[in-house]
Amino acid sequence: MNRKVLWIFFFASLVLTLSLKAVQLGWLTPHPPLELDGQPALLFFNKSRGCECEMLVYGNANDQLEIWDSLVHVIHIDLDRRPDLAQHYDIIRAPSLVLLNAAGQVVWRQDEGVSDEVPLDLEQVEVQVEALEVGTHNE
Repeated sequence: MNRKVLWIFFFASLVLTLSLKAVQLGWLTPHPPLELDGQPALLFFNKSRGCECEMLVYGNANDQLEIWDSLVHVIHIDLDRRPDLAQHYDIIRAPSLVLLNAAGQVVWRQDEGVSDEVPLDLEQVEVQVEALEVGTHNE
């Protein structure tokens, strides 16, 4: 009888843990599509959880974007909460950047970090955004 009670307790604990994780990570809530409004957008994929060294890099990436004078609409995406977008845009690490044109097509991506202190290549983003603007004016 004791084993049966232990198994019931184990499975109940497992179900409770998975339920709390599902609610916390939004597994059960519908994910709205990205609102691009026919404008180019920079998708910034980052995470809100990780080991101490990862959190340092994630924080540095956030800091870079906060002081950057953006030429394009930036959409922040937490990979812990939106794994559907990570799969859709083939994101395997954070932080990552994906530049979309006005039609929502990927025109550039940064998958590799520049360094732990300066993980985002925002100069290259500016070059790519300017190229997008030149391309739209020439059409």
